[in-house]
Amino acid sequence: MTVAENIKPIASLVPAVRTANANGSAVDTMGFDNVEVVVSAGDIDTTDADETYAVKVQEGALSTLSDAADISGASVTITADNQLKTIRIVGLGTGSRKRYMRAVLTVGGTTPSIPLAAIFNLGQAHSNPANTPDAGA
Repeated sequence: MTVAENIKPIASLVPAVRTANANGSAVDTMGFDNVEVVVSAGDIDTTDADETYAVKVQEGALSTLSDAADISGASVTITADNQLKTIRIVGLGTGSRKRYMRAVLTVGGTTPSIPLAAIFNLGQAHSNPANTPDAGA
C-alpha cells in the first residue's frame, strides 16, 4: 500500500477567501482511527493590526452537526501570512470521539480577510485502499 492509499483527504472548509466566521462541511470519520486536519492560509489581512484568525475542530453524533461541540485542545491560531498548521485527533471509533467532525473558522477585528482551507486527512483505515489517487507516477 502506498501513502495515498492509506489516507483519505476530505475538505471541510474548501479553499476560499473568507471575511466572516465559517462552519465547514461535516466529515464522516467512520472506518478510520485518526485524523490530521491541515489548515492552509494565504496572505492574511492585518491592515488594522487587530485582525484575528483561529480554526478549531468540532464533533457531533449527528451528520448535520446540530449537536456540535468543540474538541478540547483541537485549535490553531493563524498569525502570519502563508502558514500551514495541523491538528491531530486520535481515538476515532473507540467511543471517546463522535463520528462527525468539522473545521470552524473564527475571525475578528476591523477588516479580517484570509484565504484558507481546512482538509481532514483520515488515517489508519479499517479497510484499504482508503483512497484511490487521481493521478500517479
